Amino acid sequence: MFTASRLVITGNRFVSTGMGAVYEGILELDSSATPRRLNMKFDLGPEKGNTNLGIYELDGDTWRICLATHGSIRPSTFDSSSGDGFAFEIFSRFSAGPTTKG
Repeated sequence: MFTASRLVITGNRFVSTGMGAVYEGILELDSSATPRRLNMKFDLGPEKGNTNLGIYELDGDTWRICLATHGSIRPSTFDSSSGDGFAFEIFSRFSAGPTTKG
């Protein structure tokens, strides 16, 4: 479990921090597919130039994703096991609230 991991999405851009690195790129979502699909196209960080294919499920403030960590095979279920090349993560929405300048 990586409790210090964080994923910030602004528009179609994402910034992911975790395991001592920062990853950035473009997030493409396809809500018409079943399960819903996502592509994470990395343009900064250790994965620059790579695209991870995945699936996602959004339920209230909980976002479940399963990503292929390499290759062109998209996962079909929300599961991963050692050595299968998939990463299953669950994120909870966090709102920083309004900011004030003074």
